[in-house]
Amino acid sequence: MASRLALLLSAALIVLPGAAIIARQNPRPAADIDLPPISWACPMNGVVMPDGTRHTDVFETEKGNCPVCKMALVAVRLESIWTCPVHSVVAEKQRGKCPIDHRDLVQVTVGLSWTCAGHPETEQLSPGTCPDGSAMAVKYTPRPHGNHNPQHGGLFFMAPDNWHHLEGTFPQPRLVRIYLYDDYTKPLPRDQMKIVQGRIITTSGKGGAARETSFPLVQSRNGQYLEAKVDSRALPASIVAKVKLKADAPEYHFDFSFTEFSKQPPAVAAPAIAPKAPPPAPPTSLTSLQGPIATPALIQVAIPETVGEIVAAISARNRQIGELIDLGRFTDVWFPAFEAKDLALAISPHAAQIPADKRALLEPTINRLLRAAWLLDAFGDLGNREQITAAYADFRAAVAGIESIARETR
Repeated sequence: MASRLALLLSAALIVLPGAAIIARQNPRPAADIDLPPISWACPMNGVVMPDGTRHTDVFETEKGNCPVCKMALVAVRLESIWTCPVHSVVAEKQRGKCPIDHRDLVQVTVGLSWTCAGHPETEQLSPGTCPDGSAMAVKYTPRPHGNHNPQHGGLFFMAPDNWHHLEGTFPQPRLVRIYLYDDYTKPLPRDQMKIVQGRIITTSGKGGAARETSFPLVQSRNGQYLEAKVDSRALPASIVAKVKLKADAPEYHFDFSFTEFSKQPPAVAAPAIAPKAPPPAPPTSLTSLQGPIATPALIQVAIPETVGEIVAAISARNRQIGELIDLGRFTDVWFPAFEAKDLALAISPHAAQIPADKRALLEPTINRLLRAAWLLDAFGDLGNREQITAAYADFRAAVAGIESIARETR
């Protein structure tokens, strides 16, 4: 989380709030540019349907029709850039410091296209030439779910409704604050904040038995967050938030684990600056899934040469995931999970080294790990410890199966 990059609705499909970044022109010929792959998205992704539900997010690797609404899928191209946590006018190729407020840059997913400065109505998914003969400029457009980074020094989760996002902070003893955002990580308007109901639950061990205490969340005077006066003083602190985002919505469960008090970043006004354009990243592979999913952008895990070394690397990621879950860093588990996924897929070319009676077990065991990796990513965003723990149990079992098969590798 820390953030991984959600592969959801693309800017190419609808008019987006906020300004896009028009980067400097890229002088390289189109043939010399490594473009991220094109994926195919349903134009109805995230749209509220007549029955009040939201259209399932559908992405495919090939052109076709949406399996939900049957509409033709639309081509989109996604890119990873590094930008300031608050001032999104900055676009960099690598991690670093924001030149405006000196905070660490965060990684986000944006829509990637090309346009002409004098003809903003021109937009295409590949570089080209403008009517005046100049090279087209790179355009980065904010996307729903493209930024899952905390804005107030807290822990950031996505709500199960696939639209709302929330950030929990523990700025001082006995005080919890919850910030709410839309699907663009823009603060929820005050009128929408008013209808949100919630409570904070803490657990204490007084008298030898665990006791839960509930504290109501109330809206702050400025309408920017909800807060609760709680009984938690010391760190580390494990706090549960139960939030109803609408009167007729279910009460969602979020687990927050704070190892330090949340520090509010300094507020700095954003000056008008010219952003730099990061060169396009190497292509990344996409998997066709429905629902909240992520793209393993910029994951380039080194693949060892032998099966034993590959399995050892998978086992190391398995331990890392367990440690992250123990620390409550749910939004960070996607990275080692996806590295383990790529490592597991690299075993298949070595299948001939595995005894025939074990070889038949290899593919279903790898597929089990792949599915568990995607679930770890999805549940990590939602912040529900019970769900992510269950997904990790399945992931751990798949790793154990791979380890067992590898023991007999020739």
